[in-house]
Amino acid sequence: MILPTPRCAVTVACSVPIAAVVLSAMPDSFLAALYLPGLALVLFLYDVAKSPPASALETEFTPPKLLYAGTPETFRIPVSLPGHAGELRVRMLLEVLGPVKDHPSVQAAVLDGEGEAELELVPRRRGGASFRALWTSWRGPLGFAETRVSRPLAYDCEIVQDVRRVHGEALAFLSREGASGALTLPVRGEGSEFENLSEYRRGMDNRFIDWKRSARHRRLLAKEFRMERNCRVVLGFDTGRLMCEPVGGLPRLDHFVRAGLLLGWLSLRSGDLVGSCGFDSNFRSFLSPGRTPSFFLKLQRFTSRLDYRAEETNFTLCLTELASRLRHRSLVVLFTEFGESAGASLLLDCLELLSRRHLVVFVSTPDPQTARLAAKAPADYRSMAESVIAEGLMRDRAVALERVSRLGVWSLDLPPAEAGAALLNRYLTIKQRGLL
Repeated sequence: MILPTPRCAVTVACSVPIAAVVLSAMPDSFLAALYLPGLALVLFLYDVAKSPPASALETEFTPPKLLYAGTPETFRIPVSLPGHAGELRVRMLLEVLGPVKDHPSVQAAVLDGEGEAELELVPRRRGGASFRALWTSWRGPLGFAETRVSRPLAYDCEIVQDVRRVHGEALAFLSREGASGALTLPVRGEGSEFENLSEYRRGMDNRFIDWKRSARHRRLLAKEFRMERNCRVVLGFDTGRLMCEPVGGLPRLDHFVRAGLLLGWLSLRSGDLVGSCGFDSNFRSFLSPGRTPSFFLKLQRFTSRLDYRAEETNFTLCLTELASRLRHRSLVVLFTEFGESAGASLLLDCLELLSRRHLVVFVSTPDPQTARLAAKAPADYRSMAESVIAEGLMRDRAVALERVSRLGVWSLDLPPAEAGAALLNRYLTIKQRGLL
């Protein structure tokens, strides 16, 4: 498809009044009045003749199999115009439907018929993306004609959580903590599994000295313990309205899914059983705890199917249903968010019932905008009112979290960047103390 450019349209628009003035001054000079519009037409036809035809375009775009939420993906699209000599600027635009950040068109410098364009896509959340068409355009040497070519794609792609970052963060955490990849740490503590006997060394706890065997061997021997295995870890994801709000460019749910996968990977590596569930106004899905080598892939697929729902979370119904499905004492990690005081009270009542049998870790993320409004110096009455309201919300949130801690529930209220490492630290602390 060949279209006139804005330069061609402006030239024709400016030539029409001039032609009208010439025609009104010299009625017999009809051909002279058409000189400027005719010149614009000649320049347009010259550009059409000098531009490469649309049939000469050769492009090769390979759609990706997967996109990762929050991770930019760069595509290289080769462009070929055989038979064209010299330099040509080719503009390209990818038509994508789905939760993908709006991206501008990109230019590729085609030299002697060969060039390449780089296009970047940034998925905003999990879901699906559909590649519809690849639009390509270029202009003639005078800029009066533009050739546009549309190549249909009709390809669907799934947007999932970035598991590559999960593995990288887990390995970085283990290297910082000095743990081995198999997590066979001789961690001492009450309630841990007995590992073996070793000769007593300075710095060991005197409570672990085995006096009977020490007397038999005539040297001090101490018991060594390791982390308990076969514990059950259940990741509960709230998919309600508050979890759909973006924090740092991604919904809260996506941040929590990444932190949950990080904990799930580490738990499976340490020999524990990992399960998961999703809930909002109703109990949506449940994945029974497992620990097979391929179970992490099953956990990843389960979390990728967690949908965003603009519904209020029914904590009473969902947490009661979750408690009825857990037959053994488990570490229940709840990734959720609470708003008004009424919703917080219902959540606290459910946490109290759930914590009577299970060990519960409550994970939430504060709203950075509320903190900014509370810390901002008021400049007028409106900003003062916003600051007072934000400070009141933060105070109510602190009171609710304090009540959560008094129930015996471990609470984490941290920014998304710190939630993953803090959750792993809390998990290792629970394992070391043998609280499960």
